[in-house]
Order: sequence, then structure tokens, then C-alpha cells
Amino acid sequence: MDRVMPGVRRKSAVSMMGVLLIIAVLTGALAWILIALPVATFAAKANHPAHFPIVYAHMVGGTLMLFLGAANLYIGAARRFFQWHRAAGYLYLGGGTLAAASAIYLAMAPTHERAGRIGLALLDGTDIGWSLAALGAAWLAAAAMAWRAARNKKFEQHRAWMIRSYVLAWAFVLCRLLATQPATGALGDGSAAVWLSWIVPFFVCEIGLQWNAGASAPARS
Repeated sequence: MDRVMPGVRRKSAVSMMGVLLIIAVLTGALAWILIALPVATFAAKANHPAHFPIVYAHMVGGTLMLFLGAANLYIGAARRFFQWHRAAGYLYLGGGTLAAASAIYLAMAPTHERAGRIGLALLDGTDIGWSLAALGAAWLAAAAMAWRAARNKKFEQHRAWMIRSYVLAWAFVLCRLLATQPATGALGDGSAAVWLSWIVPFFVCEIGLQWNAGASAPARS
């Protein structure tokens, strides 16, 4: 049976955050089928002969990051199954760290080349490699801030940083989906698409998190 934290009422209506979370999970599932499934089943092994173990580790970590992150945001917002919140959070951080660190390595590795169907150039330190590495580093920073806030019992800050980190996790999905579109080629080697795929959602997320802080104070009676 699920538990609800004392003094916290459940919300029956679906919030905007809930809608966005559902969209993130659905698009994440689509990207997983298109990109991660061939790695999970070893069908893509021939495309990564020099570094397939790293690619496989990235797939495993990314899967944990994407789906456990969504589950844990739901747990934290709805306060249902809250006894699993900490365990799911640690798995999210562990899987995400594996995914982000391996993404940085693959983005900068001199032997790594994207599969031809993705339509992007060599990564190995080129502009697109740096943009992907920056995304991985940004996720690590946001996740570290979320963990630090939780350790210091700053739960509002923890929640905000977890939301930021999940937006960055989803940005990995968005840049992969954008890369499969022929129109992405108009942005050059693809680096602009990667930058835009995480900077724009992160900026919109920050506006949402800070919106109430900039609102006018209620009038005193």
C-alpha cells in the first residue's frame, strides 16, 4: 500500500508538470526504442567496435536516468510510494552519473563515430563533441546540487535541482530525436542542434521555477 506524508494532501487534478512528465516519458520511450534498443540487444555492436562496452554502459545508465528520474519526480510531487523515494533517487543519480560520464568520454574519444543513420559527424573533440560533453557536465553539476541540497535538508532547493537535472536528462532524448530529422542538417554539423536541445529547455525550466519568485506581493488588507 502506498503512503502519503503526514499533512500533505494529494492533488486529484493533473498538473502542468504532470503533463510535461508524461510527454517526457513517452518521447523517452520512443527514443529508447529507436536508439537504445539496438544497443541493448547487441544489434548495434558492429557500429561501435572499439568502444561497445562504453556505449552499453551509457545505454544502461541512460535508461535508469530517464525512467527512474520520471518515477521519482512523480513520487516527490504526488507523495505516493514515498518509501521508495530515496532508493529511486540514488539509482537515478547513479545511473545518470554513469550515463553522463560515458557520454562525455564518447563525445571526446578520438575513435568514436556516430552511426551513419544519425547523420552527425565525428565527435572526437569537434564542435558537436564539445556540445555533448557540455550537456553531460551540466547534468552532473545539477545532480550534484540536488544531492547536496538533500543532504543539507534543503528540500525545496533539492526539488528544484532535481527538476533541472531531469530536464537535462530529457535533453539527451531531444537531441537524439532532432538528429534523426533531415532538417537538422541546416544547422551545420549538428552542434547547434545539441546546444539548443538543452539550453532552451533549461532556460524555460528556470523561468518556470522562478516565476512565482518574481510575482508581485499580495496586497495587504
